[in-house]
Formats: sequence, C-alpha cells, structure tokens
Amino acid sequence: MIGKLMETVTIILLAARYSFAFCWRNSKIETVGRLSVSIFNTVIGYLSIQATGFIINGVQSSMGKTEISNDLIVPIAFLITVLLSGVVLGRFNWFYRSKWNQSLRYANQRELNDHRATLDVARFRSKEYDDLSKRIQELPWSWQTRIFFSEEMFNLFTTLVSFALFGASLLWYKPTYAFVLMVVALPMVVSEFKMVALWWDLFQELVPQHKKRSVLEKPYHSSNAFVQAIMFNQMPALRRDIDINVNSILEAYDCIRKINLQKEMVTHFIAMIGLCGVAIHAIWSTVVLNGEIGTLTIIMAASRTFQGNLESIVSLIAEQWNSAKGVILIEKDFLGLKPVLQTKYPVVPNFDIVPQIRFEHVDFAYPDTEKLVLEDVSFTIEPGSKVAIVGKSGHGKSTIQALLMRHYDPTSGTIYADKIDLRNIEPQVWSNVASALTQEYTVLERCIGAEIASSRLDQSINIEAVTASSRFANFDEVADSDPKGYESQIGVEFGGRDFSGGERQRLALARVHYRGTPILILDEPDARLDPESAQKVIDKVFELKDITVVMITHHVSRAERCDKVIVMQKGKVAEQGTHQELTALGGIYFSMCEKDKERLGTVETNPPKSPDSEDPD
Repeated sequence: MIGKLMETVTIILLAARYSFAFCWRNSKIETVGRLSVSIFNTVIGYLSIQATGFIINGVQSSMGKTEISNDLIVPIAFLITVLLSGVVLGRFNWFYRSKWNQSLRYANQRELNDHRATLDVARFRSKEYDDLSKRIQELPWSWQTRIFFSEEMFNLFTTLVSFALFGASLLWYKPTYAFVLMVVALPMVVSEFKMVALWWDLFQELVPQHKKRSVLEKPYHSSNAFVQAIMFNQMPALRRDIDINVNSILEAYDCIRKINLQKEMVTHFIAMIGLCGVAIHAIWSTVVLNGEIGTLTIIMAASRTFQGNLESIVSLIAEQWNSAKGVILIEKDFLGLKPVLQTKYPVVPNFDIVPQIRFEHVDFAYPDTEKLVLEDVSFTIEPGSKVAIVGKSGHGKSTIQALLMRHYDPTSGTIYADKIDLRNIEPQVWSNVASALTQEYTVLERCIGAEIASSRLDQSINIEAVTASSRFANFDEVADSDPKGYESQIGVEFGGRDFSGGERQRLALARVHYRGTPILILDEPDARLDPESAQKVIDKVFELKDITVVMITHHVSRAERCDKVIVMQKGKVAEQGTHQELTALGGIYFSMCEKDKERLGTVETNPPKSPDSEDPD
C-alpha cells in the first residue's frame, strides 16, 4: 500500500511539474495572477469565519447590555472589509481564469503541432505514433488534458492552502479533533488509492477496443468513408458493432464502478461518523464548560472544512490519476518522440545540374515489420531522363517513391544522389531537389491560386508561375471557367464549390509542378482523369526539359515514351531497359504491353522476334 501511495504521489507531482511548466511558458502573467488570487480568496474565506466567531463571542458577552460594545466595532468592520475584498478578488479571479484558459487552448495546439512538424513521415506513419495518439484521444480530455489537469491542480492548490489554514486553526483550538479526523479518513485514503490503480490498468487494457471503435466510427467523420458507408448501406451494421463495442467497455468500467461505490460508501460513512463525534463533543464541551459560542462556531466550521478539504484532496488525486498519466503521456512520450530518420553526417548538396539517382542493392522493410518489400533493388536514373516504374499493385513501386523522397531509409544498401548517400541529406533539404505527386494527396480549402502556390509557402505567390503550372496540369480551363479565376474559393464551406476527383488531381499536379524541383516523381498522375485530360497531362510531362521525371504507373502505354522502364515484380527489379529492349525480350514487360494493347483494342498477334532468330523463308 505504501508503495502504491508513493507511486501515486510521484506521478501526480511529476504531472503537476509538467503542467506548471506548460502554464508558465505560455501564460506567465495569468498563472501568477491565478495563484495569487487563489491564495487571497482562501485566506479571505478563513478570515471571514474567524471574524464571524469573534463577532458571535462579542455579541454573547454583550447580551443584556443597552449598547453595542466597542469590542464589536473592529471585528464587524474587519468582516465587512474581508467580504468586500472577496467580491473584488472574485472578479479578478474570473478575469485571469478566462484569459488563462483561452491562451492555453491555443498554446496547447501550437506546441503539439510544432512538435508534429519536427517528425518525419516514417515516424508519423509508425505504429508507435498511432498507438500513442489513440491512447491520448481516449483520455477523458483527449489532447486538452494538460489544460484541464492544470485547472484541477489550481483547485488542489487552493484546497491545500485551505487545509493548512483550517488545520492550523483546529490544532490551535483542539489538536485532538484534528487527530481524530485524520484517523477516520485513513480507510478512505487507502480505498481511493487502490481504486486508482484498477482504473488505470483497465484503461490500458481497453486501448485496443477504443482503437477498434475509432475505425468503426470513421464513416461518421470522413466524407469519403461516409459516402462509401451510405452506398453499401453499412450504417445499421456499423451502429450495431459500435454499440457492442461501447457496451463491452461500459460493462468493464461498471464492474469497477460498483466495487468503488461499495467501498466509498463504507469509508465515507466512517469519516462522517468521526466528524459527527467531533461536533457532538465540541457542543457538549461548550454547554458543560460554559464555553464561547463563537469559538464553537469556529471549531465546527474548521472541523467540517478540514475534513472536507481532506476528502477533496484525496478525491482530486484519485480522480486526476488518469489525467496525470495523460499529462506524462503527452509531455514525456508524445513530445519525446523523435524522427525515425537520422542524418549523422548532414551535407547541403549544391547540384550544378540535375543529380543522377542510383539505387545499389537496396533492401527495405517498413518499420515494426521484418518482411522485405524491396529486395536487392539496383538501377540508375540519369539526369533529365524520363523513367517509368511499372508492375502490379503491391510489388514495391510506391515504396520506391517513398525512398526517393527520403520518407524512409533503406534497410540495407544505398541510394545515391550523384556521389552523396541520401542518408546524409536532411529530408527538408532534399525536398528542394525532389518533389512528388503521391496517390494520397490533400487539397485544402484555399483560393485556387493560393493552393497551387502552397508548395512554396516560404515565398510570396508568383501568379505567372501559378498560371504556368495550371496550364501544365490542364487545370487552366477549370480556373478560367470561374469569373474569379485563381481567386475562386475551393470548398462549399467557405462559399466556393467542390471539385471532382479529376479536378483535384490536376490541381495537385499543378501544385507539385509549381514547387519547381529538378526531380519530379509522379505516382499514377492520371489515375482519376478522363482519357482526354490524361493524354494532355502526359503530353505536358514529356515536354518538360532538364527535369528528371519518375513516373509510377499501371498503364504500360505511358512507358513507351520514356527513356527507361523499370519493371517491378514481388519487390525485385525483374527487368529494366528501354521500351524497345524490353519488348524484344518477350518477357514480363512484353506481356504487360500486350495486355495493355488488348485493353485498348490495339493488340498485336505475334510477339517480336529475337534479333538472333532466323526467318523461315
């Protein structure tokens, strides 16, 4: 029991230190104001009871006299002053509390977002990050836990000050009463701290259940998932599964809640009996010994407040156990997350021309897994060339894109940019050399021009470059169709309009082109486009000069115009070479070409002949 008590106190103190530091660095004046006002308010409450007791004693001694004793004037004046001071301090308390809360809400979000910005893609997509995020989201106050815990710590601080003041008063008048109240409160303390451990253990145990529910609830929060759920009539089944999930969680908590109810009923009953015993003895002593009624009033008020404060302290500590753990979870674990990628010997490359990219015996397995998704991958991409990476889904094409962008580092092997190991170039620096249109992109609700230029937020908008990038992506016709042009708003939420999937993909392509990097990686750039728009976009891609383009595609017909084709199969480079060289081999690529032509209605009846084959005629 002593060990659990020490653990609880240690955790509360550590969380309180983190919370105070958070408040101090983000709202110093308001924090000092709240602390000062809280102390003065508590002292005023204490002094008002003392003054009331003195007044009652004065009234008792003046009974039967024709005029008010001069001894009453001072305590009455003091009580009035104290009460008026309480009114003034109450307004200041509201002022500081309101400003403190508002400042910290923004500061909390800023700190969390600033930390997320220091992480890399590998960490952001890691299981550790996902697990931590889910655990924090399921806390009583989620990501706002630091703010609400700090609020409770202010309440605890005020209660401790009150406990000290009224405890001292009780010790001054009747030390025995303080001892009795402390003894009868011990069962309550023991019970509360035992329950604390049970609550936290259950919370940890139920994390997988909470994660499962977050998946089931996605259609209620994501527009794409909502459309899919409506289309497949999933809502009734989802509601049933969510109810089953929630009911199992509630039942688990109810079991502990019932145990807690039984124990608290007994322990609080014992504490109240002790208080009643103190009150009865105080009244008996006053009557028998002809004591002062004012002193009795002070003792009664001090006893009740002392015990109430003791209960509040124990309850606050017990109830804030989860929040304290949550604060530590945010401050120590989440804000302690580091990027997965380490750049031990960082260099800032100064490429005079577009760099050559070289994969040398690259193996790769995603973090937290051992299965290789790339194995012994080697190829070279010459400066300014157009390279297609083709293959079936799940065979490593998009993984190569992620490695090219240095979202991950190879498990073994090396990727070179000219002669520089890509591990020695910071991802932020490399993003000025290579940019990518991935399959998972987001278009934010800005004006069209601002969204296209958002790939260079560090620079002012260049409207000529915006227009040029829009033409490159065949998006200019969309912008020109609106009277406001590039000032037109994206999204109905801000008074604009929604774009189709194809329009959004063209806008995303314009955005990545606007960045103007010498290496451009396009993962299925025409996946959502109609045939006419797709052809226009692909034509524009092949018109690019002095830019290396890596195109990841399922459409082999796009590869015909490339300088080099890399064929991926089961995470390995199955074939590589020019279109003509690979079709002449009559292998995997040739088979893919035939199927593509069959799909387009242009299939050839005979495979190409090997250069060494003989004409039968």
